[in-house]
Amino acid sequence: MTGADPTGLAPVGIGSAGADPAAVGSADVGSAGAGSASADPAGLGPAVGVILVCVGNVTVDEAVFPDGRRVAQAGGDAIFAALGARLVIEDVRVCAPIGSDLPPSTLAEWQAAGLQTTGMPRRTEPTIRNVVKYRADGSRSWDLVTGEAHFDRMSVYPSDFPESTDPTAPRTAPAEPGPGGALGAGSGLGAGSGLGAGSGLGAGSGLGAEPVSGVLVSAMSNPSMVALLPWLAERRRPGREYRIYLDVQEDGLGPEMRALVRHCDVFLPSEVEARALAGTDDLGEAARVFAADGPGVVVIKRAERGCLVFDGGTLTEVPAEVVAAVDSTGAGDAFCGAFAAAHLSSGDAVAAAKRAASVARIAVSDHGTCGLLAAAR
Repeated sequence: MTGADPTGLAPVGIGSAGADPAAVGSADVGSAGAGSASADPAGLGPAVGVILVCVGNVTVDEAVFPDGRRVAQAGGDAIFAALGARLVIEDVRVCAPIGSDLPPSTLAEWQAAGLQTTGMPRRTEPTIRNVVKYRADGSRSWDLVTGEAHFDRMSVYPSDFPESTDPTAPRTAPAEPGPGGALGAGSGLGAGSGLGAGSGLGAGSGLGAEPVSGVLVSAMSNPSMVALLPWLAERRRPGREYRIYLDVQEDGLGPEMRALVRHCDVFLPSEVEARALAGTDDLGEAARVFAADGPGVVVIKRAERGCLVFDGGTLTEVPAEVVAAVDSTGAGDAFCGAFAAAHLSSGDAVAAAKRAASVARIAVSDHGTCGLLAAAR
């Protein structure tokens, strides 16, 4: 089960747990060299003109450390991803259901960090809760306290997006959110988000007329992802072709998850997920298998060993920025958000992976979202 990307405790936490060596087994593997020590190497601040929507869950994760300390904080894959993206671009919008018990102060904190959250779908049920137990050997386990059925109900389905009878018609922006509070002003997922009519993803969100550049779908319940990915892909139109980025979870991997790969433009699995879905221990071959399904770019996260980027037939190894991790919860999600934002900005997958590694370093520098929040303000 997943909350905020259970990738394993590692120096930068951008992949699966541990340092299980994987033979890349490919002669065309290059090295991109070490990344910058800063999430903003040029010192220019977040880029403007790019809009990313981060779709996923909001959770409350309680970390239990070997010394007995317990630290609880609201986060979730959508929030970690959005905060990671916010360090790279200005306009980051979140679509993740809000539980009935989430304090308004938490939303205010996310908004203060620059996230657009006011139109997030609202549920009458409590927020997803996880207990994350860290062991002395660096491994960890996740306990989904609220259960799988609740996890599914708190995941995003197409019904959480405003519908449009004519996806190519000009968008209008209503003053109030749609039914159920789903995706109104500030959500970034209806008309104003660029995912409304004209973008091909429903009308009436209330976020202006700018088209969304990309949508990052983070791990949610399998049924929600099976419903959502084809829906997002089918509603793209010429001239409104936002990129779809996909990050899955280690639980529930099977044929239905593998089938989703063809609906994304960029696939971002961990090495554990890549092996399971591709049926091979050769990560280079796994990247090629996924690319043959449709994604133009495949990024395989390998924790403290960085990541492999497969783009245009070339496999490049991008090293991690190794630091002593305080808490690796959500680092993989932050990596994915930062990668999507940087890739949308530059079109350079290797450069985007370097930027994302810098953001992952910030994510593990403090408990939960604290490091990312501080950097984003």
